[in-house]
Amino acid sequence: MIYFEKFVLGPIENNTYLVIDESTSLAAVIDPAAPSEAIHRKIEEKNAQLNLILLTHAHFDHIGGVKSLTRQFSNGIQIALHDADLDLWRKGGGSRDFGFEFEPGDEPDLILTDETPLILGDIRIEVLHTPGHTRGHVTYYLPQHASAFCGDLIFYHGIGRTDLAVSDEPALFASIREKILTLPDDTILYPGHGPATRVSEEKENNPFL
Repeated sequence: MIYFEKFVLGPIENNTYLVIDESTSLAAVIDPAAPSEAIHRKIEEKNAQLNLILLTHAHFDHIGGVKSLTRQFSNGIQIALHDADLDLWRKGGGSRDFGFEFEPGDEPDLILTDETPLILGDIRIEVLHTPGHTRGHVTYYLPQHASAFCGDLIFYHGIGRTDLAVSDEPALFASIREKILTLPDDTILYPGHGPATRVSEEKENNPFL
């Protein structure tokens, strides 16, 4: 069984996701946007062990809660990020482009490439390299649960920004076409902002595609 909860955090209203494999009580947090006592309480309430922090990309509004989590849960947590976004991490997640400094903390220690296999207890997680919004953007696909955590690649009837220094519009459309729209139609897409959607919905009704 899988436990899943969404938390909307930070001034840009980012979606942060908590996933727990209930058979082993191992937990992952996806894109911790900001420090959150609510996530801390939920992990403790579920008697879970935080094992993974999974980052879809290294923009500051998706990594702002990493340091808080690693301080609260200090035992054996791995921080996962694609190697093509390490430079963005080291530059403060792009915060200087918005006029402020941000220090994300120690570098990720689980460096991803396309199709890196990840296991959270009994949950298999496939890493899909989906560049475009950033060079190292990834989507985390859980085939057993027909779910994909797609960060700022695609939204409900929308797509991620491509006007940033690390963005590439043709790459973003290629990622959506080749990695997202090829998933089963009933796959639920959990984006970094806004409501969840499905592959079939975006195929039929996304005005950008």
